Amino acid sequence: MELTLFTHENVVGEEVSKALKNGKYTDFKVAVAYSRNSGISRIYNELAEFSNNGGTTSVIAGIDQGNTSYQALINLKTFAKDNLFIHHDRNLAITFHPKIYMFGNKEIEKIIVGSSNFTAGGLFLNYEANIGVTIDDSKNALNFQKQVIRYWDELLKEENTKKCESNLLEMLLARGSIVDERKQKPFQKIIEEISDLPFKKREKLRFLPPVAGASVIAPSLKEKFAMTLSGFDVSAKSQDPVILIPLAALKEMPIFWNWPMLYTNSGAGYPQLYATATITIDGNTFKDQHIRIYYYDGKKEFRLQCEVIKRNGKQGDIIYIHRNYNDSLEFEIELMRRGSTSFNTIRALLVNKASTQKYFTYY
Repeated sequence: MELTLFTHENVVGEEVSKALKNGKYTDFKVAVAYSRNSGISRIYNELAEFSNNGGTTSVIAGIDQGNTSYQALINLKTFAKDNLFIHHDRNLAITFHPKIYMFGNKEIEKIIVGSSNFTAGGLFLNYEANIGVTIDDSKNALNFQKQVIRYWDELLKEENTKKCESNLLEMLLARGSIVDERKQKPFQKIIEEISDLPFKKREKLRFLPPVAGASVIAPSLKEKFAMTLSGFDVSAKSQDPVILIPLAALKEMPIFWNWPMLYTNSGAGYPQLYATATITIDGNTFKDQHIRIYYYDGKKEFRLQCEVIKRNGKQGDIIYIHRNYNDSLEFEIELMRRGSTSFNTIRALLVNKASTQKYFTYY
């Protein structure tokens, strides 16, 4: 049994990130008191790669003391899906307060337990103390492994542990039991800068109640978006797999991108959204691919982070995105090759010019 102490000098977030991407494990379990998007964003790429390679993520997240956010739970659900649970004890004198991270295959093989919450501070910034335990065949190690597995199984069975369904999340948000990160002032400022006033007035019409004798025309929802890819969008020199979406496209149909309803304040201070996508390229389909959509204030860019399209697309190809408004976090994405029949059909529809290389439309 190997024991390692993780502190502010060898932060536990780096160890979690390393364990997710080393290819040794297929199962990642977390039982933690507080969760924020600042923590998720720091290990987003590793979580996405782990999931895309068939890994299973399970989370029991505490919501006591108002420290876990609605947006963190929404985005954790893109990775954990039906394996996301919340824990809350109605007794205000009792707090769900564990911080334990587990990695394994058929059995738990690596355990990290200590003081670090699922936040940027807990994983990377604060003065924390955590012990990492690597399980071997020794009697003490196997006994500890059994204790941890029993603890996890008992947590799942507790009456205070509930599956994190969408309707439950909305109820908790309405009650104020979880934090709404959108209310943070820096985040609101960015949202206001991007969403100009004429748009905000127009968008509010969607939620106005009907008035007798009057008719209100709300903008029609478009389910499809298409855009030509620029040289930057497919450049092999870019380490960050981002594709630029014109700000004009965001402003024209923000609800298509869930803007700004489901965006959260990242650890770096920009609005971001995690989602999953089914991606089709040259007849090959990649299911449950994790994508990130975010606004980078430093360069005033709206970005889609999508590794598969970035690395396989060519300048002039079309990225086609279809979304189902019944599921806010699911997209269908297809790469249409230049010169193909589907390309020629869609290219004729791209009437909005964002640059010499980039044309787009909703339909």
